[in-house]
Amino acid sequence: MADRREVFRVLRLVREPKPLPSLAAGEARDDGRDDEEVRPLVMRTGVLPKATGSAYLELGETKVLCTVSGPQQADGEEFLSLGRLECTVKFTAFARSHDAAGSSSAGTDRNGSADVEASSLSGYLTSALSGSVRMDQYPKSVIIVNVMVLQDGGSVLPAVVCCASLALGHAAIELYGLVACCSCAMGEGGRAVTDASSSEERGAASMLVASIIPELSHVSLFHHDGRAPFEAMTDGLRRALEGCTRLHERMKSALTDESDAASGSEKKKRRRSSVSDSAAAAAEGATAVQPAAEEATPAAKPATLAAGGTPNGKAKKKKKSSG
Repeated sequence: MADRREVFRVLRLVREPKPLPSLAAGEARDDGRDDEEVRPLVMRTGVLPKATGSAYLELGETKVLCTVSGPQQADGEEFLSLGRLECTVKFTAFARSHDAAGSSSAGTDRNGSADVEASSLSGYLTSALSGSVRMDQYPKSVIIVNVMVLQDGGSVLPAVVCCASLALGHAAIELYGLVACCSCAMGEGGRAVTDASSSEERGAASMLVASIIPELSHVSLFHHDGRAPFEAMTDGLRRALEGCTRLHERMKSALTDESDAASGSEKKKRRRSSVSDSAAAAAEGATAVQPAAEEATPAAKPATLAAGGTPNGKAKKKKKSSG
């Protein structure tokens, strides 16, 4: 009996959710960041060579992979003067741990299933990216964006938007500019923190997500979930927009570095090709010079017989007939 009680006590401790971080003013965040600090960011483009464009992004513990296909012809539809952007977001089966299963990013159904949340994220992603793509350049065409959330460590919607925009840039799709997205979590006391983790999302009273296209000075997405005082909302929006600006600079640098690396490799290939062509030309020149030299050297001519002469060229003297 005592053993059974002990087993139940252990199981209760295991299943008991971890205490949520407090967003009260003056308390440190669970990972030690400042209120306006963004989590460590890792971005790579061209991770899937067979795709038209691809990108991989890590924002803290959140990991996202995106591929872009197209533009390709939109079959079975009437003529479209503007192209169409199709965005799909999916979660892997291992994207969330047990203690984070009840959390979700801003703009999603907190109590809904993974499919409902993925559908919501797909709609938000389409809204955030549509204003950045020059769809007038792709009539009767469709551009397909597929995003896979490998791990959800919080603020998954901003990670999805940034990764998809990077993949579009890598695919050489004509854009007005890159789209940067950032979240902000607000507590009961009005404290706002930038780029919330999954535990901070669960402990927040409200969540805010904003995305911008700095080249157009345009806010392409704004979503708020929960309740917050007006002052906290204003502060949260300011922090989210500042986070977008910092992320946008990092995204531009990632694409520029990738472009420089690609141009450098192309220059190396051209240099190697020119060197090999020069070597081949030199080899052909050497082979052409050798027959010319042989032709310039006079060949030994065979001895000819003079009329009435001997092979050595001396003429025979005729004998005078007597009489």
